[in-house]
Amino acid sequence: MTENSDFRRVSFELPGGRMAGIAFGAETPAPDIVFIHATGFNARTYRSLLAPLGDRFHVLALDMRGHGLTTLPARTFGYTSWGRHRDDLIAVLEHFNAPVTLAGHSMGGIVSLLTAGQRTDLVCGLALIDPVILPSAGYAVSQMPFAPLIQRHTMGMAKGAAKRRSEFADRASAVEGFTGRGIFKTFPREVIEDYVADGLIEDGKGGFKLACRPEYEAATYCAQRHDPWGALRRVTDPLVLLRAERQSTISEAAMHRIAALKPDARVATVEGVGHMIPMERPDRVRAAIESAHLLARAGRKYHDALVQ
Repeated sequence: MTENSDFRRVSFELPGGRMAGIAFGAETPAPDIVFIHATGFNARTYRSLLAPLGDRFHVLALDMRGHGLTTLPARTFGYTSWGRHRDDLIAVLEHFNAPVTLAGHSMGGIVSLLTAGQRTDLVCGLALIDPVILPSAGYAVSQMPFAPLIQRHTMGMAKGAAKRRSEFADRASAVEGFTGRGIFKTFPREVIEDYVADGLIEDGKGGFKLACRPEYEAATYCAQRHDPWGALRRVTDPLVLLRAERQSTISEAAMHRIAALKPDARVATVEGVGHMIPMERPDRVRAAIESAHLLARAGRKYHDALVQ
């Protein structure tokens, strides 16, 4: 596999290590759009989705802690919420001189929402793609003593992630092994190649291993001691949200609750697709991200930042 020329690699030094990412479009002091990936993936997985946006915008996609080429410590001990990813994202956004539109898929959608709720000054718009929003009762369960640790051994997704094959002879065989199977069943081959390019790292023994360790991925699914509903109430920026028709991580009831809390939000269900909307309907996702950014750009916060 060869390196694509439609993006450039970037990195940000943070306490403890480096946050890696890829960028599209003209270099400017601040990106227009910052994209965050789903659990287990990496920024480059979404290259074919984001590259066309680079024709009009400066787009930055980041590898979260424990994923891709980011070198920040990724310990499972004490990992109980996605607040660590929120804090990492805030540390990156503080490098820029203007608020950005945050976009994210699955976990990335919630990390974006938590960030906007914590630091409204750094964000001017949101595009959430099938974010993982549980009912309030689900977050209450997560607050019980030892709940995240217990769930690593009882939650189906976590148990499946922990058993995931993690070692491969080379990237080419990994691409062949993933193609047409499991979660990758609906992925175009180029997306699988992009995932493998940054999702596998050298293991020091002549082979390759998953950058996102299976035990870390399992812990991520169970780290739900955060409050997206509270963050949603604090956010005043333009919001666009897409939900998958099948196997969505956000219920219809939650969609109705969001619409009630944010009557100006643009929410829609994408028919005929599952949770992997960016891979199955990249056109709808690009349109949602662009809409969120254009709405944000029309807002006062964006213009106030430009004249400071």
